[in-house]
Amino acid sequence: MSIAVKNISKRFDSHPALSDVSLDIQEGELIALLGPSGSGKTTLLRVIAGLEFPDAHDGRILFHGRDVSGLSAYQRKAGFVFQHYALFNHMNVFENIAFSFRVLKRSQRPSESVIQDRIDGLLRAVQLEGYEKRLPTQLSGGQRQRVAFARALANKPEVLLLDEPFGALDAKVRKDLRRWLREFHDSTQLTTIFVTHDQDEAFEVADRVVLIDKGGIQQTGTPAQVREHPANDFVADFLGL
Repeated sequence: MSIAVKNISKRFDSHPALSDVSLDIQEGELIALLGPSGSGKTTLLRVIAGLEFPDAHDGRILFHGRDVSGLSAYQRKAGFVFQHYALFNHMNVFENIAFSFRVLKRSQRPSESVIQDRIDGLLRAVQLEGYEKRLPTQLSGGQRQRVAFARALANKPEVLLLDEPFGALDAKVRKDLRRWLREFHDSTQLTTIFVTHDQDEAFEVADRVVLIDKGGIQQTGTPAQVREHPANDFVADFLGL
């Protein structure tokens, strides 16, 4: 699924969170939105997801050439993973993942056997086979985040969007999950965008890095391009070059 962001602006009260942002993402890319707190990177992700909408009459969001600007996140088939898991502690792993199916209208809901097969496959994909009966409180932080990934993938999204997915984890678990995400992406080729303020994380995982500051894109390029040829003083200073 290719994604095109066209001239998007977004204000919260008098604060301009995004100012005329445009970005093209190719099908199968893994993109990092990198920048300091308050730069606009999470707002951009949420606008792409359909969790926020751009200011009236400003810009468009295209999924594979189709204008989805007025559609909800569900209609866009976007899978979203939050920093703090957002799991239901009273539900076991299986039911947390199955929640995506349970909320569908009965006429749209797959059979129980299809749901079982789908979740079995997702548990294998996120390396949590045998954990389906455990509660979130019985899992490590890294395992809980992988459950959140599985839930986001349950309804076969066309794009995966991650809002600082490793931010609540300790350094070793973060590193292990970064490696897992890169391997998972390589095996699925699912178009993926993730937000981070950690440049090591962005450079280790992403195909391309999009540096954002003050609501605007400052530079886009591969990790090598950004490091070797910073576009301006902000990029050089932020990266410590």
